[in-house]
Amino acid sequence: MTFTRLACASIAVPSIDAVLPVYTEGLRMRVHGPVRTSQRGYGLRWVELGDENGPMIELMEPVGEAGPVHRFLERPGSSRIYQIRFYTDDLDHTLTGAAGRGVRVVRGPDVEGEPRLGFIHPGQTGGALIEVMETPGETP
Repeated sequence: MTFTRLACASIAVPSIDAVLPVYTEGLRMRVHGPVRTSQRGYGLRWVELGDENGPMIELMEPVGEAGPVHRFLERPGSSRIYQIRFYTDDLDHTLTGAAGRGVRVVRGPDVEGEPRLGFIHPGQTGGALIEVMETPGETP
């Protein structure tokens, strides 16, 4: 398994607009792009921790009541850290290796135009989803 670095930590919030000033004004983090709506059913916005190639905080808000972020926020006792993302240079090798060591890997179909992703089930990580994103040949 080859993790190259931490990409971001995702925090589920009821409203990005409500918390964004804490990160931008209070903590002096820089906004990275506009709020966008994911095809997976949530709104997201990134704030940079340091330089433009460094790790980011990804703020995620529900879009309607059917999406994964809404369900996550409704769970009693949930932390608000939704996921932690790691980059890998070989997704298949990384996930196969993890699964071979007893880790519950979740892998859906690739989405055209999006990076290749796999996940480590949150039932094994204390509730946080671990996302593994492939970045072949380079570290973003």
